[in-house]
Amino acid sequence: MPPLFGMDFLMAQPEKSGVLLIGVGSILTSMVVAGFLLGYATDAWLGTTPLFLLSFGCLGLIGGSLKAYKLLSHPDLN
Repeated sequence: MPPLFGMDFLMAQPEKSGVLLIGVGSILTSMVVAGFLLGYATDAWLGTTPLFLLSFGCLGLIGGSLKAYKLLSHPDLN
């Protein structure tokens, strides 16, 4: 039997899917919040307006999305 990925894994093992989805949501949220906080701190330190806030927030969103995709596409490897 080939290994299950993505939604096939979630449907085959419902007892693990809830924990996996909670983990994905918390990782995505924490990476976005961390990006915005680091951007805010950098802007305050350098005296700039929302340049770093927006750029670090976008980087946090991109990084969190990539991590969520990795966790959902190969949940058995993590």
